[in-house]
Amino acid sequence: MTFVCLWSPRWATGGAQLADLAAALLEEAPRVAVEGRGVVWADARGLPASRLARALLERAEWRTREVRAGVAAVPVVAEAAAHSGGSPVTVVETGRERPFLAGLPLELLSPEPRLRALLDGVGVRTCGELAALAREAVEVRFGAAGAALWRLARADDGRRLFRPIPPERPHASMDFVEYEVRDAGRLAFTANALLGPVCGALAECGERAREMTLTLALSGGGTLQERVRAARPTAERDLWLRRVRGVLDRLVLPDGVVGVALEVEGTEAVSASQGDLFDRGFATAAPVEEAVARLVDGHGPLFVEPETTGHSLPERRTAWRARGPEEAAENAAEASGAEPCLALQLLPEPRRVEVRLRPRRDHAVPVRYRDLARGGAWKELLAAAGPERISGGAWEEGWAREYFRCVTEAGALVWLFRDAAGGDWYLHGWWD
Repeated sequence: MTFVCLWSPRWATGGAQLADLAAALLEEAPRVAVEGRGVVWADARGLPASRLARALLERAEWRTREVRAGVAAVPVVAEAAAHSGGSPVTVVETGRERPFLAGLPLELLSPEPRLRALLDGVGVRTCGELAALAREAVEVRFGAAGAALWRLARADDGRRLFRPIPPERPHASMDFVEYEVRDAGRLAFTANALLGPVCGALAECGERAREMTLTLALSGGGTLQERVRAARPTAERDLWLRRVRGVLDRLVLPDGVVGVALEVEGTEAVSASQGDLFDRGFATAAPVEEAVARLVDGHGPLFVEPETTGHSLPERRTAWRARGPEEAAENAAEASGAEPCLALQLLPEPRRVEVRLRPRRDHAVPVRYRDLARGGAWKELLAAAGPERISGGAWEEGWAREYFRCVTEAGALVWLFRDAAGGDWYLHGWWD
């Protein structure tokens, strides 16, 4: 890396003047940093440093403000060149940093006053004289501050003046020049085309993504952004296409779409995922995900979740809604922390049974039952709680039932009901 240092004896340290100057210098240099002691740095990596330094001086009005520039591969040498150079721009060639500093006074390195007095007392006044000493001797006599100054005198400056440039995130975009799309579902074809280079870039870098941003440019101006997430980091194109399709299927467009863009929000290395040696499922996680993906593509949604409605009949009260594999996995992970409880297992259709009754006050309760459809043996009931009565169907075929929760001799909890209209008994389900 090559550094350009701008310095002027008239600059006020830490003032707004340098901040305004830095904004102007950014039109010439890709990165600019301002230090509170009145020094401005510019990044000349990959650029003709001498030409850049002169362009920066023109921006800084060097003729009226007595600004000078130093260029070197080491920050401390570039700053010393700006302070000591006789011309507007002083360039120190790579490999000549230590000889350049050798004849310069130590004041250019801004030592602490106490340290400067100690060095002056032993006759060390230039950078070359200090650099000629042994590091151990300097550290023993002048401490950590002396050792740090010794490294600078030897052109050893490891400061990071600029933050590392983050790598460009994988992205792809497409604009519609002669038409606009008003059906979000039709954008799946465009998303499929964009996912090719995006997932290809991830694979080339050995990375995976957990989240992408889908940006839709609207014909009336503005954009519409949607976050697309996966349950686990992946670079699989088919998985991301399913996730994007799921977002587009639920999306209501406020205006026509004239452009689509996809950008990865965060990545991690393929090797970043570490498994537990005692987790038997970790080694098979990727093959299982691929198998589920193939099943979904071939047979449609494989995961469903119940949704409760207000219907009074239990078999009509629950509706099943399809879920994607990632969403089903997230819901299963949330449910795994719930307290254990009995779950009612309903039969698709109530099954006819034969029941023996015993009178109890104003009603009769079942004491044993037999499954007629399966020709089973009689099952004794140790307890029967009920009845719980439901009725309805004013504008359709009416119904009226009496439900009993019963415990069998084997300890099973079953749900029986009597059809009040016909008097028949049915097994509706059980708890486990």
